[in-house]
Amino acid sequence: MTYLTLILVAKIVVTGLFVGAPFLMLPASRIASLTGYGVEAAPLFRLYGTAIFALLVGYASGFWVIAAGDFPWGVVAMGLVSNGVGATVMLATGVWRRNRMITFFIAGIAVALAAAALVPELAIKPVF
Repeated sequence: MTYLTLILVAKIVVTGLFVGAPFLMLPASRIASLTGYGVEAAPLFRLYGTAIFALLVGYASGFWVIAAGDFPWGVVAMGLVSNGVGATVMLATGVWRRNRMITFFIAGIAVALAAAALVPELAIKPVF
């Protein structure tokens, strides 16, 4: 297991369980109560859940690259854009005040991926 593998596993598991799955599996009425939008917006949130899972498949593709001993630059770039811009938008719009845990998780993933990109040889070195 490498440092970068741990980052990717954390991102995939937490995001899949707490973002992707709820938007795909919860009833429309529950999505409406969680988001503050009416039930007519539920299909849009289901599409968002689908997009989240597509990103998570992209993150998972990094495992094969790491296993081959290479640094997954494309996966890290995708994660930096997704998490870095996401956290920036949350901070800039003030949404972070209502969603601190989510914002800090997203920002933390962005910082961890940036650190991995700065020292790629250490990021793919086995930690245990």
